[in-house]
Amino acid sequence: MDIINLRLSSARFTKKLKHAPTLRFTDILRNLLLLEGEEFIWELYRQFFFRDADPEGFQSHLNGLNAGVPKTNFLLYFLQSGEAERLYSSSQSPAKYPRTTFIGIFHRINHVTDVEFVHYLYQDLLLRQPDLPGLHSHIHHLSLGLPRVRLLCSFIESGEFREKIHAVPTLAAPLLPHAPFFKHIGIFLGYQPKIHLDGEGIGRFVVRLTEGLLLNAPDVMIHVTTTEHNFEEVEKLFQAFASLYPDRLFMHHFSSVPWLNQHLPVDVWCVPYVGMDMALQLERPVVLCIHDLVYTHFRELYVRKHPKLVQDLDANVHAMANKAVKVVFNSAYVQNYDGLGYLQLPLHKTQVIRLAAPVEEYRNLGLLAEGAFRSKHQLYGEYLVFPSIIRAHKNHDRLLEAFLNYRQSPEGRASKLKLVLTDHYRHRPLEHEIANVLGRCWDHEALNSIVYLRLPSGDMPSLYKYAAGTIVPTLFEGSCPFPILESLTVDTPVAISRIEVAREVISNMNAFVTFDPYSVPEMTAAIAQLYHNRHSLVAQEKAAIRGTLQRTWSDVAQEYYRLFQSLIHR
Repeated sequence: MDIINLRLSSARFTKKLKHAPTLRFTDILRNLLLLEGEEFIWELYRQFFFRDADPEGFQSHLNGLNAGVPKTNFLLYFLQSGEAERLYSSSQSPAKYPRTTFIGIFHRINHVTDVEFVHYLYQDLLLRQPDLPGLHSHIHHLSLGLPRVRLLCSFIESGEFREKIHAVPTLAAPLLPHAPFFKHIGIFLGYQPKIHLDGEGIGRFVVRLTEGLLLNAPDVMIHVTTTEHNFEEVEKLFQAFASLYPDRLFMHHFSSVPWLNQHLPVDVWCVPYVGMDMALQLERPVVLCIHDLVYTHFRELYVRKHPKLVQDLDANVHAMANKAVKVVFNSAYVQNYDGLGYLQLPLHKTQVIRLAAPVEEYRNLGLLAEGAFRSKHQLYGEYLVFPSIIRAHKNHDRLLEAFLNYRQSPEGRASKLKLVLTDHYRHRPLEHEIANVLGRCWDHEALNSIVYLRLPSGDMPSLYKYAAGTIVPTLFEGSCPFPILESLTVDTPVAISRIEVAREVISNMNAFVTFDPYSVPEMTAAIAQLYHNRHSLVAQEKAAIRGTLQRTWSDVAQEYYRLFQSLIHR
């Protein structure tokens, strides 16, 4: 089966249904039954199971169709299958299954009363109001235990339905570009362990890059690929805008890389993390994004905290860099130290593409009303925030010590200030160090002012916006730290550690509240300075990083697009 063309056909079918003035069971079934061959079988899976067809089931049903099995038989078989029943009987939010799918409409009406359910069937399948004898008979059978799906199937099997459906107008298909017009870009997320990407830097990077490419390069089709056990997580990562590009953004799960090589017409792959060694099996050109090789900068710390990670990366990073036709870095600092230095790459094989502030993304997400946001997360009073997963080099232990020192000072006690972290230290690399810091503090009010808050990415702009300030204590980053750009995008001031990479994009470090990330007293003083001057810092900080703040993810995407295009043409 030609997966790409079948998905394009399905996208065209979905657009047709979306543009319908009204959408009933009969509209979906009328247009579904007009499809032929592989397109019909593929769309059955989308309509009734809300997924792509598996190869074995697809071939089996296609063989039956070619052997003369009536199309209506397939409708009845899919509707009464165990998989469909699990979907339409589930307690999932109705938004989980779009109104442009049969299963989506059935899921919505399957939870109403029996009387309402029977009325729906008459109106949506027979296109009329129920007659009283029929209405009472169907309600009686339902009260005796007749499954609702069986009643639905009886309507589809009726002579009246077969007569009415031919009178339903067909929907016009929207025009889509011809498939060869596209450049096919693969985003490889071949993580072998189970992952959580929504709050991770790489997760935000691939979403922002993908959205920028789709928005600015109409000739690009993107294939996001991941392992089967991470597919649900990746779907969730892209859910905010995937429905806007049903004919250009596709998500695939794979059990082996050879399957990708055989079935996806990818022109060039983007691999956003150097640790995904399965990418070594990809056959098309690879662009490798190395945000940093942090473990080489803090080798002793990482060997102690993540010995297996260091062992695996040592075994693979040189092979991954050699495999790539181009290695992209986010800063000249990492290009020089990690690319030209540690990896010994030739200069022509490297390129710096800086990241950008999430202006477009935050504009699209919008802000929750302050009262609604605080109520939703039970976050009242003033707070500082450090939004980051707890990593060995993120310096949470010193931050907590500095914050507790401030909170136990006279000014700190009077402030009632909180510190919000978007991760919990339990089962994290700094668990022992953080537990020691907390254990040395006997001030329960200060300890209770630390808030561990995991929240969806859609709420992040609001978390920044309503903070008194953002503090970024990290020991190292591969580019200008995301929280600096995210916070200033919504006009919240920041205090930052003095790290080399920040100097590349900040023209005047003196405009910021800064500190030595290894000095707890300096960080304590920076917290006091940030809180005290929170109303006057933003303008000078934004002026000192104006060039970076004016750069958008559309700019980033266009630079990647030119790189991909050059490799495709070559």
